[in-house]
Amino acid sequence: MTDTGKKTHRAFIAVALPENVTAALGRLQGQLKEFGIKMKYTDPQNIHLTLKFLGDIRAEDVETVSEQLDRVAAGFSPLGLFAKGMGVFPGIRRARVMWTGVAGQTEILGRLNQEVEEAMADLGFEQEKKRFSGHLTLGRFKGGSDPGMVADAIGKFGEFASDSFTADSLHLFESTLTPDGPIYEILSSHSFKG
Repeated sequence: MTDTGKKTHRAFIAVALPENVTAALGRLQGQLKEFGIKMKYTDPQNIHLTLKFLGDIRAEDVETVSEQLDRVAAGFSPLGLFAKGMGVFPGIRRARVMWTGVAGQTEILGRLNQEVEEAMADLGFEQEKKRFSGHLTLGRFKGGSDPGMVADAIGKFGEFASDSFTADSLHLFESTLTPDGPIYEILSSHSFKG
């Protein structure tokens, strides 16, 4: 008998964004395109607030990860957030990723990230050493980017802010890489019950 199910899932933990926020991000991307910023833009429907990238996890471990996320989410109340500002990683001279930041109840978001990190470390996942910086990826530069133009774009669109939204759950996502870009599917959802 052959097992047709997947052996592993390329997984990450994130907060999903509501339609009005992804629409606002899509409009911002349109303005950046018109401005002349050339990069591979993230499909607005695929933009989410990543808390932890897990990498490949075994199919049989999905339930264990989900149980831990249930436990973490139960200790948090829904929190108010909004997308705000703009920047690049790692810096303007060698920009690789253009992002908008996250504002609102960011102190609680930081605590949530820390608890997710600790819960995943308990399962053997490596803990992130860099300080958590909540952001939403607008696009990635392939090859080089023009530092002057990047700086001008940040100057012009840096005041961007979306409507506020309520983050009320965590999701375990699967990412399937395809030539047309990644396809994301929710493996499990975990409501904030605090």
